[in-house]
Order: sequence, then structure tokens, then C-alpha cells
Amino acid sequence: MIRHRHPETSAPTAAAAERGAVLVEFAMVASVLLLLVAGAFDYGWAWRAGLATNEAVRTATRVGSGQNTSPGADYYALNGLRSAMVAAGKLGDVEKVVIFKSSTVDGKVPASCLAATPTGTCNVLTGAQLANLSLSSFNLTIGANNTVTGTGCLTSAASKRNAWCPTSRSNNQDTGADYYGVYLEMTYDHQFPFLGGSTKVTRTSVMRLEPTSFGD
Repeated sequence: MIRHRHPETSAPTAAAAERGAVLVEFAMVASVLLLLVAGAFDYGWAWRAGLATNEAVRTATRVGSGQNTSPGADYYALNGLRSAMVAAGKLGDVEKVVIFKSSTVDGKVPASCLAATPTGTCNVLTGAQLANLSLSSFNLTIGANNTVTGTGCLTSAASKRNAWCPTSRSNNQDTGADYYGVYLEMTYDHQFPFLGGSTKVTRTSVMRLEPTSFGD
């Protein structure tokens, strides 16, 4: 009697199917893990950008409020802000800077100062104007022993708006000193395109103008 042997295909086929299922599951899990890792990495860079922006506005506000009504207040404040952004490697990402008169220590920048054509009691600069800032951008002269004269106003060519000059401010603690506010807006470009193109990062800091001597 001749016996015919039939090929056994069930076991190999099942093994191949199982391997295929494992690969599909691995691809799905790997995609999720990759997304989580990329998101965490990108979030870290975004957090760093936020810290740099926060440090910059706090530096500017501290300097500007300490200079109170001195003509050099905005000059020194904006230079401090620019230096902080340069140190963080973020100067090229700055879109807008606003120095504004706030009504309270936790006041927000007035909407009119953020408009495409700004109005209101504020000074507004673009990122390019901040990068190109120099002493000639102000109505200001710095003489011997760092004496400063002039109004301290930004020139029209160096700003989008120049409506709050340092010498027009009040630091009288009895009648109510002005609050010095600084707003900074920058663009953060995401490291991975699938997370989006970019995100706007903004920070605001406000401090009361310091007195220059007892009784002021």
C-alpha cells in the first residue's frame, strides 16, 4: 500500500500570523512611545523658552522701576531685556516688546497697546527694533559719570509707539507712584512638525516705581 504524505502547513502559517500580529502591535506601541518622547522633549524646550522670556521681562521691570523717572530708565531696561534674550539665544524669536503704564501691580498690558497700530500710554517695539536698539534710538545723552539728560523717549523711527516717556512718570509714594509694566511676546518653533508649527509665548511683569529719596 502506498501512503501519501500531505504537507503540514497549519503550524508554520499560525507562527507567521503570530509574528505579523506582534509586529503590528510593536509598531503601534512604538508610535505612541515616540509621540510621548517627542512631546516631552518639545515641552522641555518650550518650558526653557518660557523661563528665558520670564527672566527677560523681570530684568527689564526691575531696572526700569529702579530707575524711576530718570531719562535713562527705558534705555537701561530694554538693554537688560535684550541681554537676557541674547544669553538665552532667543533674541531672534522676539516679536514685540511693550513698556506700559499699569494701574495695579498685577495689571495686564492694555489691549490698545497690543493692536496692529498701537495707541495708549505705552512704548512699543518690534523684535527687529529691539535687536537694533542703540543710544541714538532715544532722546537721551549720557555724559561723564553716567549723568543722563533728555526726555528718555524712544524716537519714532526706533519704535511703533512712544507715548510714555520716563520723565513724564511719577514716583511720588504719597500721591501714588506709577506702575511700570513690561510685556514680551516671542514665537517658539516646535522641534517636531507633527506637534504644530509654532506657539506664541508671552510674559508680563509689573513693579511700582521706586522712590529716589525720602519723601518722594
